[in-house]
Amino acid sequence: IFPPLLFPGLQEDTTLKTVFGNWILFAKILRASLHGVTSLHQEPCGGSKTNARKWNFQQVTPGSIAWAAVIAIFLLSPDSEFPGSGVGKSSTISYKDSFFQYKKMLITKWDTRRIKNIMASINNHIFGAAKLSTLNPAGGEDFSDEINRAMLALDMSSDSEADEV
Repeated sequence: IFPPLLFPGLQEDTTLKTVFGNWILFAKILRASLHGVTSLHQEPCGGSKTNARKWNFQQVTPGSIAWAAVIAIFLLSPDSEFPGSGVGKSSTISYKDSFFQYKKMLITKWDTRRIKNIMASINNHIFGAAKLSTLNPAGGEDFSDEINRAMLALDMSSDSEADEV
C-alpha cells in the first residue's frame, strides 16, 4: 500500500516516518491538474480560467494529496485505464482503498509538524509564497479537532459488535 514513490528519493522507509516525503511529485501532479500542464515549466498567467479558479481551490487538502499519490501510482502501473471499480484490471491495485487509507492517514496526522511542512511545500509549489501569506492556514474555520474526535469514535465503534446493523 506504500510504494517507494511515496518516499523521498524513492526509498521505502519501513517505519513510514517519511511517507509522503516525495512531495514534489504530488505538487507537480496537482499543479498540472489545477493550472494546466504548461504551468510545470512556466508560471501560470491570468489568461484562461484554470481548474484552480473554477473550483476556488486555494490550498491543498488531505484528499487532494491522497488523490495525487494515487494518480502517481496509477500512471506507473500496468493499468491502461482508471477503473470504475477502484481496482486495477492488470495490476489488481486497489486504488480506492489506497486513496481512503492515505486520506485517513493525512487527516489524522494533519496537525503534525512533518505533514504541515509537506503541505506548506506543496502549497508553495502550486500557488507561490506570496499568495499563501494572505490565506487563513485552515482555509476557513478549523474543524480538525472535531474531525479527529469523530474519526476516533468511528474507529472505536467499528471494533464493537453492538453497532452492527
